[in-house]
Amino acid sequence: MHTLLKRPIERALSSAWIGSVTRQRVRGKRLILAYHGIIPDGERVAGERSLFISQREFAAHLDLVAEIADVAPLNRLDDEGDGRPRIAITIDDAYLGAVREGVAELAKRSLPATIFVAPARLGGHVFWWDALSSERGEMDPALRTFALSSLVGSDEKVRSWAAAAALPKTDDLPGYARSATREDLRAAVRNPGITVGSHSHTHRNLSRLDIHEVMSEVGRSRSALRAEFGARAIDWLAYPYGLDSVAAQQAVAASSYKGAVLISGGWHNPARTPAFARPRLNIPSGLSVERLRIHVLGGLLS
Repeated sequence: MHTLLKRPIERALSSAWIGSVTRQRVRGKRLILAYHGIIPDGERVAGERSLFISQREFAAHLDLVAEIADVAPLNRLDDEGDGRPRIAITIDDAYLGAVREGVAELAKRSLPATIFVAPARLGGHVFWWDALSSERGEMDPALRTFALSSLVGSDEKVRSWAAAAALPKTDDLPGYARSATREDLRAAVRNPGITVGSHSHTHRNLSRLDIHEVMSEVGRSRSALRAEFGARAIDWLAYPYGLDSVAAQQAVAASSYKGAVLISGGWHNPARTPAFARPRLNIPSGLSVERLRIHVLGGLLS
C-alpha cells in the first residue's frame, strides 16, 4: 500500500469508534509484545535494522499501550485484570540500549517488562546477525537460513564459517547495539516490575538440538539468572530466533519452567494455547503508533 494512502487509513482504523468495536474481539484474550533493540536519541543506526526502534518510537508505543491496555508482568499476564485488553511487554537479547534507555522509559511510566537474557552472550557481545548485516542493515535470507539450520544459530560456528568464506562483517557497533553487562541488568531490575527470563544459555537454535542439549541450554541459563538476579529471574523462556520444536517444548517443561514464548502471532486465549508455545506480536522497526493501536485493539490492516 502506498505510504500516502496508508497513513490516513491507519489513522481511521485506529479511531475511537473502530476501537470500541474491535475491543470486543480481544476481551478475555492476552497479547505479548516482543521488542529487541532500542536506539538512544541521537545515536547512529547500526546492526540489523529491523530489530531496532528509536527511543522516541518506543516511548510513543508505551504511552499508547498504557492508555488503552492493562499492562501486566509476564508471569501475571493470565490473572483477571481490570477488564481492558491485557498485555505484557517483553524484550529479547538484552541489548544495552534496551536495558538502559528502554528500561528508563518503562520506569518513567511505572510499566513492567521482562528482558530475555542469554547469559553467555552478556558483556558487550556483538551478535552474529548484527555483525553480518549489510551496510543497509539487512541480512541475506539464504545466509540466515544456512546459519540457523546447518549451523544451529551458534555464534561461534557462524563466525567461523563467515571468516572461512571471507564474508564482510563488522563488530564496530555502538554500545547500544551490543549486549548489556550483568551490572547493567542489575541496575535495570532494581526498577519495580522489571524482571529477566531465559533466552537459553548461548542463544542457539533449540529446534535443531536434541532434548539433552536443549535441557543443558535452558537449565544453565535458568541457574545463572537465578544466582545473579534472585526473585527477579522468572521461570519463563523465549525461544532464540523464535524457533521451537516438540523436543524443545518437552525439555523446557521438564526443566520446570512455567511458560515459553515464540516470536510470531498475536492475541490468544491462554486456556486454549500451549503454555510452552505462547505467541507474541513482534514489533519491527518503523511500526507506527497508529498501526500498533490497530494490533492492540484487534483490528486488521491488509
